[in-house]
Amino acid sequence: MIKLHTCYVKEFQGQWDMGRSVTQYHILLVITRGKVDYWVNDDTVSLQKGDVLFIPAGTVRGGRGTGDHQRYATHFTLEAHDRALLPILEDNRPCHASIGAFEYFKQRFLLLQHHRLMRGPYSETTCYAILLELLGIINYERDRWKLPAKKINMAEDIKHYLLGHYREPVTLRDLAGFTGRTPNHISHAFKSVTGLTPIEYLHHVRIAKAKELMFDRMMPISEIAEETGFCDQAYFNRVFKKLTGCSPTAFLNGRAD
Repeated sequence: MIKLHTCYVKEFQGQWDMGRSVTQYHILLVITRGKVDYWVNDDTVSLQKGDVLFIPAGTVRGGRGTGDHQRYATHFTLEAHDRALLPILEDNRPCHASIGAFEYFKQRFLLLQHHRLMRGPYSETTCYAILLELLGIINYERDRWKLPAKKINMAEDIKHYLLGHYREPVTLRDLAGFTGRTPNHISHAFKSVTGLTPIEYLHHVRIAKAKELMFDRMMPISEIAEETGFCDQAYFNRVFKKLTGCSPTAFLNGRAD
C-alpha cells in the first residue's frame, strides 16, 4: 500500500532556492503556475505549468526559481510489490512529463489532497487509488511518443472541442461530424491516446467545472448541474459521486469544514 506523508499546494513569490539533498520519500511534483528549475541528480530540469516530475526516494534534488510560481506536491512511500504496478515505479528513475489533460490531472491531485485531509475510514484506500491513477497518467504521457501523430492530434482537437462545448449536449455523432470520422473510430482512437472515451472525458470536464463553481460561487446544486451541461440533477449527482467518491452535497460540506 502506498502511504502519503504529505500532500500540499504552495505559492512562491520572488526568489526561491532549495539546496541539494537526498530525498527520503518518493515525490510527485506538479507545476500549476510559473516556471522553476529543478536539479535531479546531475541533471537540470526546467518545469512550467502543465509539467510534472516524479522523483524516486534516494535521488539528490534541489531547485531554484526567480519568479512567482505555484506547485502541488506529495511525498509518499510504497511497498516493494507496488513497484510492479507501473514501469516508472519499477524503473525507479526520475521521470519528467508534460500532461495533455492537465486540468483533469490538477483536479485529481486536489481530490487526493482533499481525501488525505478528510482522514475518513476509506481515505487511505482512496488516496492509494488516486495516486496510482496520477502515476499511471505520467507513465502514459512518457510512453505517448509511440502513438501516431495523427491520432494524438485528433484527440487534442476533440479535447478542445469538448472544453468549448461542455455546457451543450454532446454525442459521439457530433464528434464524428466535427472530425469527419466514424463514431467507432474516434472513440477507439481517443481512448488509445487519453485512456478515456470521449464521453468519459466530457464527464470529467463537466465535474471539474462543477467543482470550480462550488468553490467560486454560491449556487444551488440544480443550477450547477444545468450550468455544466447535465440534463438533470439526478444524473449530475450520479456522475459526480462516481468520479469523486462523494455526493455534491458531501463535497460542499467538506469544502466548508
